[in-house]
Amino acid sequence: MVLSGTLLLPVAAGAEETAEAMGEIQVIGVTPSHGVGLPIERIPTNVQSATSEDLERAQALDLSDFMNRNLGSVNINAAQNNPLQPDVQYRGFTASPLLGLPQGLAVYQNGVRVNEAFGDTVNWDLIPKSAIDSINLIGGANPIFGLNTLGGALSVQTKNGFTWQGTEGEVMYGSFDRLTSSIATGGNNGVLGWFAAAEFFREDGWRDHSDSDAWNAFAALSWQNDSSTLDLIYSHGDTNLKGNGPAPAELLAIDREAVFTHPDITENLMNLIDLE
Repeated sequence: MVLSGTLLLPVAAGAEETAEAMGEIQVIGVTPSHGVGLPIERIPTNVQSATSEDLERAQALDLSDFMNRNLGSVNINAAQNNPLQPDVQYRGFTASPLLGLPQGLAVYQNGVRVNEAFGDTVNWDLIPKSAIDSINLIGGANPIFGLNTLGGALSVQTKNGFTWQGTEGEVMYGSFDRLTSSIATGGNNGVLGWFAAAEFFREDGWRDHSDSDAWNAFAALSWQNDSSTLDLIYSHGDTNLKGNGPAPAELLAIDREAVFTHPDITENLMNLIDLE
């Protein structure tokens, strides 16, 4: 017993002599693709992403216009004859406000499905561009996004006081009395965060009896600590859109601005409250 104890002591002393101080090791996690919760490289399909800075640089009219200009395999057409009511097509699948058209894309805002319950239509005029923090366009059919996700899904994440701070405004005026304006403000005190945005759009249109207007408002109140977050989000949309249909060639030969029948009006009103 005494011999064993004597033999163990040098071993312990040798272990102390060879011990080395380890340097600091930082483990940085990969930001997941929102809507799926996985890193992009682990998703077996094409994922296209964009941030609020990308939307600001593009100077697009709305989200659908930005996707048409900047994302691959996306194109739009104006079957409704209104700039805020396009059919968005992605790899041949459609997300459209036109009731009766086969829908093949699911659209989510902060995890809330914004496809209408009746017909799965998507009202692009009710998604405020100035409140978007990032988007992910995920190709392929995925049951995690629910019914009619045949061609893919669009996940939209909005801003809050922790992801965006400051105040900014913008006013643009163009042909046919088109006026667009937006204002946004946000900030936080480390625990509570706030963000608010408002948008207005109006134009007379290049055809007779084709004036439209749209108003959107967005607000987010956030709380966070080291382990938890809580967001109360309110979205409001009130739009009056006119998209008069095609006219006979004989009528257009007389007056390019003429319409054959009118009015063709779409009125949307939305109040959405989200607690997450």
